[in-house]
Amino acid sequence: MADPPVPPSVLRDFPDRAIRWLLESTDNVRGLLLTVAPEFAARIDCNRLAHLPRSFVQETLRAREADCVLRGPYRSDDGAPEREVWVYILLEHQSDPDPWMSFRLLTYMLALWESERREQEERRVPVGDRRLSPILPIVLYTGRRAWERLGTLADLVDEPTELHGYLPRHDSVFFSVTGSDPAALTASGDPFGWVLLLFLLEEAPVEELAVALRDVFSHLEALARAGDLERWHRLAWIVVGFIRHRRPTEEMDRLLSAATQAIEEASRGREVEVMARTSAEELIEQGMKIGEERGEERGRIAAKRETLLRLMRLKFGPLPAQVEASLGELADVARIDDLLVRILTASSLDEMKA
Repeated sequence: MADPPVPPSVLRDFPDRAIRWLLESTDNVRGLLLTVAPEFAARIDCNRLAHLPRSFVQETLRAREADCVLRGPYRSDDGAPEREVWVYILLEHQSDPDPWMSFRLLTYMLALWESERREQEERRVPVGDRRLSPILPIVLYTGRRAWERLGTLADLVDEPTELHGYLPRHDSVFFSVTGSDPAALTASGDPFGWVLLLFLLEEAPVEELAVALRDVFSHLEALARAGDLERWHRLAWIVVGFIRHRRPTEEMDRLLSAATQAIEEASRGREVEVMARTSAEELIEQGMKIGEERGEERGRIAAKRETLLRLMRLKFGPLPAQVEASLGELADVARIDDLLVRILTASSLDEMKA
């Protein structure tokens, strides 16, 4: 097998890039469809889906990096031959629902169709033979606030009732993880739905989340037993990223222990521990680079100090006033760097002081 996939920057901008990185695997695209739009999962040949290059997406759609556009064959029940379909997946992680989402989706759909029309024009396809491909727009929302419905253009246009019928209309698959039924997320049995379950339980008590993590990794183990280690690695990285970025640091050991309990092979359990360590080191490195980007020694020291304080508060909870004051005055770069490394393994403030 090729080297296991490692997410860019260890998913530094989690979760904005996390799910998109998962969807680079068309098996995970199938898992998404099975979870949020099962009626289309059997119609779209995910094995033959092709991702559009990022340059195309950004130039054509002016979309965000989190969005994902694919194209592939679609089979219908009407006996017609296979046809090409666009799959536009818009990933929303912001805290507040966006009332303009229906408008945004429409502009993206029009941009895709315009690119298709222009391409046929450049190929000199006869006007009467030119056709546009259908688009399946999917909005996956993992923010924390409830978002019950996507809304329509009619919600945004202040028009007389008699003109309502002249507004453009388009359907879309809208799936809000927040507020969904856990059984609906996991009904397909695909591990992708089980990973989404973690976002639903983001603010659950640590014990409840620990139980869910054991369930998630038990389903991931089915992938490993089937030999699909590439997909196992991708999903495992997201789970570890979730623990690191969406839960308090003091819960890390408890949650990682719960995860590894469901892993059948010791080597994969150690891989999860390496993922967690690497994520922590990336967080530290990110903070240390802040000062370098400022270009001044004082700014560099202040940025490192801020990172150290933030990590210590996350790991040990509120710090004693004396510790806060001492760290706030610390100006020895070598000492700060030493503490930033030590926090990876220290289990108490006393160990940090040593």
